[in-house]
Amino acid sequence: MGIMKLMTLNTHNCLKTKRSCSKAVGVDLVPLDKKTIQRIEEAKKDIKEGNVCTLEELKAELGFE
Repeated sequence: MGIMKLMTLNTHNCLKTKRSCSKAVGVDLVPLDKKTIQRIEEAKKDIKEGNVCTLEELKAELGFE
């Protein structure tokens, strides 16, 4: 498991509290390997081409619903 660094991102102003909201986000300091980058690119291509399904569709296909 890689070393993680926590960063705080300021998001939109909270409408209910009139205060700024922030979220802690983990940032991995270890670079991705070539295989992982390749898999990410393939996934982005699948999304762009519409080769995706919803969780409900997947459950139905696998017989979980």
